[in-house]
Amino acid sequence: MVRLVFACLLPLALVCCDKQPPAKQPMPVQVNTAETERGAEGYPYSAVVNPYTQVDVSFRTEGYIEIIPTRKALGDIRILQPGDYVTEGETLAEVNDEQYRDKVVEAAANVSKAEAARRKADLDYKRASALFATASITAPDYDAARKEYEVSQAAVVGSKAHLDRAKEELHDTVLRSPLSGVILERKIEVGSLVHSDSIGFVVADTSRVKVVFTVPDVMLMYAKLGSVVSMRTQSLPEKVFTGRVTEVSPMAETRTRVFAITVTVLNPNAELKTGMIMSLALDKLSIPSNRVVVPLSSLIMHPNGGEGFAVYVIELDHEVLRARLRRVTPGPVLGNSIVISQGLTVGERVVCNGAAQLEEGRAVRIVP
Repeated sequence: MVRLVFACLLPLALVCCDKQPPAKQPMPVQVNTAETERGAEGYPYSAVVNPYTQVDVSFRTEGYIEIIPTRKALGDIRILQPGDYVTEGETLAEVNDEQYRDKVVEAAANVSKAEAARRKADLDYKRASALFATASITAPDYDAARKEYEVSQAAVVGSKAHLDRAKEELHDTVLRSPLSGVILERKIEVGSLVHSDSIGFVVADTSRVKVVFTVPDVMLMYAKLGSVVSMRTQSLPEKVFTGRVTEVSPMAETRTRVFAITVTVLNPNAELKTGMIMSLALDKLSIPSNRVVVPLSSLIMHPNGGEGFAVYVIELDHEVLRARLRRVTPGPVLGNSIVISQGLTVGERVVCNGAAQLEEGRAVRIVP
């Protein structure tokens, strides 16, 4: 009976011993192709157009605006408006100058009076000097004559200073442009009451413009002083503007931790307007060659212990896609990507989602 049972169980045992454990199913992963670093073309920036020079033109006197020069435009006569071009020294406005002319007349009269007093004091002093030499007058009389002469001289100097000041105030009743440029704002009207330091116009030199944008510290190497930058604006989509980096902020902004970069662009035809938004790219020629970029999520700590980083590279092994561990040397972070200095070549496929769950040689299945 025992022999019969053993004979029945033996085939079943052999069948069980021949059964293999199930193979692991390919693991779904997302992959990305290692690319050459493209600099700012892969990381676009927006910039704002600013005037090369902008000045608030203020009054130095007070009074009512009497005249604002006119221009002929669209068959009509109008006073100066934003957008009008003015030259250096051109009149922008005039304050009623009646009181300032009166001050000049009064100051000139005081100068004449002081000079007359000085001439009299001069004669008296000369006469006193001659008399004192012959002991015909006392020393106090001589000292009084000399003092009167010195006071009259000082009075002449003071009255002339008042006259110069009155003339300067009269001159300042005319507001003039300190530079050649475009009027950005006009803050007065004929009849407005202005005071000293009141801003009448905002004038800007736009023959050149400053295009300002900000970059993180890892991009400063591409925005060095003198480097060439190309840019576009949606208002002129077919035209490419070029300029040079003329200012690099030495300090990051406290809140955003970015650095301001200023590019100076020639604007002889006034095509670029203040406040325009530009899209720009840093010069390709400044970018080092052979720099491979992969998504930041591809990078993992090397699983074999010790320090270092690695990525999983997808390779085809007998028609099966497998993940192969590759030690790499990472470089700077650029947005959501990272530069791989060593270990990868352009065109290789790396796992960008699911790398932390992989092991060497694991079969994988690529998913979107």
